[in-house]
Amino acid sequence: MAQSALSRRIAALERALGGRLFHRTGRGALPTDLALRLQPRARAILAESEALLEEARGERASPAGAVELGMVPAAARPTVSALSLRLREDYPRIRLRAIEGYSGQVEEWLASGRVDIGLFNRYGRGKVRGAELYLQADIVLVAPRGKFALRGPEMQFRALADLPLVLPPQPNSLVSALSDLAHRHRVALSIALEAGSPALIRDAVANAGLCTLVPQHLARREYADSGFTIARVVKPALHQKTWLAYTTQRPASLAARVVGRLLRELAPAP
Repeated sequence: MAQSALSRRIAALERALGGRLFHRTGRGALPTDLALRLQPRARAILAESEALLEEARGERASPAGAVELGMVPAAARPTVSALSLRLREDYPRIRLRAIEGYSGQVEEWLASGRVDIGLFNRYGRGKVRGAELYLQADIVLVAPRGKFALRGPEMQFRALADLPLVLPPQPNSLVSALSDLAHRHRVALSIALEAGSPALIRDAVANAGLCTLVPQHLARREYADSGFTIARVVKPALHQKTWLAYTTQRPASLAARVVGRLLRELAPAP
């Protein structure tokens, strides 16, 4: 630093402190009594500042803290296991707390700040404000193989009227979207059973002779064996969009942003 700039800095500091820090002599400058009294505190402040910077750099390199994640069941498995493995390998100081809920619940948790990140479903064409598209999938019908006369990889929406369905209980965004679509096209859905978990729904399809409607990626994962028939619903088709959002109740922490990035990397193929 040039001597003139340094002199201006010292003069400004002396004005702020209300006293002289140096005696100017012909041979240089010597600290005043005030400067000597302040020197230990000044050194401590500088050391603390350096420590704070080092801690911040370390935090960026290895984020820490708890992250609350709310997810719809279809997205939770196997995403949570894969996410947990990545965190243990690459970010061991991040603690993940994952809870399942249907879309309406996850959106309520985001709005209240109960969770830091949420994955929830919507079935409209528009964008969700403050969220990013995580996954998009067609809705397909799953039926026990040989039980119903299903032909080909597609079936028309109106054919659902002839099938007994097992679906999640209301409130549920998929069921609401199906009901709205059925009302517009004058199709009477036959809901034989409401089941509150994917495991119960799968068991009902496998053992009770019922059919269900799920996103294609879930059908590939949960109904891939030979006991089931899968057909895409068309005319009209129904598309599920899964959205990723952070709570607006507080700024997203570095740990939360890391979890969000890993979720995007681990998103299943549509």
